Amino acid sequence: MLMDMVIRFVVSGWILVAVTFVLCGVFLILNNAISDTCVAMKEWVDHPHAETALSSILPCVDEQTTNKTLTQSKLVINSIVTVVNTFIYAYANTNPSPGQNFYYNQSGPPMPPLCSPFDANMEDRECGSWELSIGNASSVWESYVCEVTESNICTTVGRVTPDAYKQLVAAVNESYALAHYTPPLLSFRDCNFVRDTFESITSDYCPPLERNLRVVNAGLGMISVGVLLCLVLWVFYANRPQREEVFAGPRRPRVKDIGSGNGLDNGHSGDETKIV
Repeated sequence: MLMDMVIRFVVSGWILVAVTFVLCGVFLILNNAISDTCVAMKEWVDHPHAETALSSILPCVDEQTTNKTLTQSKLVINSIVTVVNTFIYAYANTNPSPGQNFYYNQSGPPMPPLCSPFDANMEDRECGSWELSIGNASSVWESYVCEVTESNICTTVGRVTPDAYKQLVAAVNESYALAHYTPPLLSFRDCNFVRDTFESITSDYCPPLERNLRVVNAGLGMISVGVLLCLVLWVFYANRPQREEVFAGPRRPRVKDIGSGNGLDNGHSGDETKIV
């Protein structure tokens, strides 16, 4: 019974040592991988256009190219606004006589023009009180749509036909998309969003994570070494000569014959024995 307990203890101890050493190795590999990743992200944040470990995975355009693209998108927006306002001033808000060019019986209050969000220097500008922003122009212009005949002539009060209104809305939607989605897309292209994310990770998460992994590795290493030393000391202690009975089984009593061979009978048979 005691021998079985010793064997179980030894086997369990060696299994625990093996498991802790394996876990220690796994966490050590994980620690190295995380440390290398944090270092690579830090290098890329500091030098996004240099040859680093992440430069081939996350190529970034330079700031000059990004600014040029943004300026070009602003020029396109201003061009669309100019085309829309040209139609409003030259056709929708005029009152031509029947038979003249661009006559479709337009009438009623004049349509407000579309606001250009950028000035001649491509800087942001405030819209006038008479102008409509790109965001709400479509809903306001809807009240200026007239009903038309098959020949596309207005039969009710209005400044634009339904077809013209659809084209105006399409132009406004294109301007809205360029104005609102180009800057975020360029921030992805020049890696500003990725740079901010990596900077947050390297400053807020990498140091405590590396520190905690080192603590876990140290704890697993101490457990492994401690259990291993316990097993070795137990083996040395249990195998000392004076403690040999720890591994020995229960002793059987020896039986010694005391009646045979001495020539004395005394009325007893010769198979008399003595338990020692």
